[in-house]
Amino acid sequence: MKQPVRPRVGLGILVFIMVIALTLVVAVPLQLSLGIWGLALTELLLLASGLLPALLLKWDIKEVFPFKKPSLGQLLAVLVFLFGSYLAVVALSAITFYLFPQDLTDVSNAFLDLYHSAPLPITLFIVAVMPAVCEEVLHRGFILHNFQRVGKWPTVFALGLIFGIFHLDPFRFSTTMILGIILTYIMIETRNLWLPILFHFLNNGFSVLSSAGTQPSAEAVPFSLATIGVSLGLVAAAPLLFLWGSRFLKSREERRLNPLGKGAKVVALGLSLALLAGGIALIAIDAGQPPVLEIRISYGEVTAGAPPDVLSFTIEKEGNYHLDLKVQGSNLITTCTITRETGEVVQGFSGVAFSTDAYLYLEPGKYTFSASYRVEAPDSTLVIEVSLKLY
Repeated sequence: MKQPVRPRVGLGILVFIMVIALTLVVAVPLQLSLGIWGLALTELLLLASGLLPALLLKWDIKEVFPFKKPSLGQLLAVLVFLFGSYLAVVALSAITFYLFPQDLTDVSNAFLDLYHSAPLPITLFIVAVMPAVCEEVLHRGFILHNFQRVGKWPTVFALGLIFGIFHLDPFRFSTTMILGIILTYIMIETRNLWLPILFHFLNNGFSVLSSAGTQPSAEAVPFSLATIGVSLGLVAAAPLLFLWGSRFLKSREERRLNPLGKGAKVVALGLSLALLAGGIALIAIDAGQPPVLEIRISYGEVTAGAPPDVLSFTIEKEGNYHLDLKVQGSNLITTCTITRETGEVVQGFSGVAFSTDAYLYLEPGKYTFSASYRVEAPDSTLVIEVSLKLY
């Protein structure tokens, strides 16, 4: 008599490889041609990829895809994990954006175009509800079921890695991997598919709703080291949140019989302190970085026909620079420009009184900052403050 096929890692990996192949050959062309409706068909394809192998192998469906009524504590744990994951994703996104600002901006714009291509209720259903069900049936259902003979933490990180690869986006790999790790941990601890589905739905739903009034950006606005430092300081709370949330995934009796170990507390606290220290260090490095241009121009009175103020400076390192410009004047119009040595105007501003935070991509070379004045009435006054700093 032929022995039934038992769950094993190789089978889960094989189905995952087949899913990647189907995504590249079928799903990607569907999404390129049909947009958000192609995404809906893709999710149905993923649902079938998780359900059909289990049915063909005649496995116990309730064992492969376990659904139970969650406790209030488990629902609270999902919210705690969701908040912690949001902090982690923000920090990882800030680092990725710092390294690849235009690439991540292009990815973000593509998502915004997709979200805005259909009415909000339809977008919520296709982008939040369908992936939550279809992708979790595949990943935390069929694929995870094949890892049952593997240790807990190797499984958690392996499924996280698989989830990161699954999205086929190198610029979102780290964030989707973190989400995959959290989703797998919740599933292993509870054996209840409702909980990762809920987490996945809330995560995607928040993304859709937060983008409702956002328009695509033509140019990337780079992050500074200080921005990354702040995000690391915030994510320092995540290890403690995950530790706290992990307790609520268990029943009260389980928490009593298996109290939290000292080692877990030390590791979580150590990670939090390391992240906090790293954030403070980056903020300090950014604050200690001298501006390539820092000037202050002040006049008690500007006379008609006053010559412009022109200052030269040199950019030695190619990169994104932050221009902090403040002009406080009265009875005159001030025009400020930054010009390359070739005569090309990089940026220009004009007005009576204004301030701006501009982000400039500058190549190595010589530049000039100039301020010219058009006096409108006597008793004109002027104060200009300029800071140009590498980001």
